Amino acid sequence: EKDIIFGPMNFGTSEEEAKEIAKKVIKMVGLDETYLQKSPFDLSGGQKRRIAIAGILAMDPDILVLDEPTAGLDPQGIREMMDLFKSIHQLGKTVILVTHDMNHVLEYCNEVIVMNEGCVERKGKVKDVFKDSDYLLNLGIDLPLITNMVIDLNKKGFQLDTSINNIDDLVEALGGELHG
Repeated sequence: EKDIIFGPMNFGTSEEEAKEIAKKVIKMVGLDETYLQKSPFDLSGGQKRRIAIAGILAMDPDILVLDEPTAGLDPQGIREMMDLFKSIHQLGKTVILVTHDMNHVLEYCNEVIVMNEGCVERKGKVKDVFKDSDYLLNLGIDLPLITNMVIDLNKKGFQLDTSINNIDDLVEALGGELHG
């Protein structure tokens, strides 16, 4: 609770109001109010990150900038954190995700900015940027797993769109290829 209410109180919110905000944001990050009384030393890495994000949300920012927010988490923790960021975005917040994990970009992002040596190389809709896989590979950017699969299938004679970004679309495209 102390970590979460620090920001709002630092900006002049009363302690009572800050505690009400803490109760609201703790639920937003997928934890119940019992966590407000816990010591940070008793929390897992993922729970600590959720508390840190709750502390940020308590200040009601319009934009969240997250730098490699899933580093060191297990697969379930990664999925939960990425789903959390998606739900925060759906609440009307802009979420900027700095990551090297193109699977996250493909699955969760609407737009992408490709940086190279501190400069913007390319920006646009995720599907449009991932269509140019040779360009990304030349920059040393690992492609999403599904994009690699589509490229491999195309090398074997398929003619699939490299902007396919989920397994359902891939299955549908393969069905069209096999029956068409």
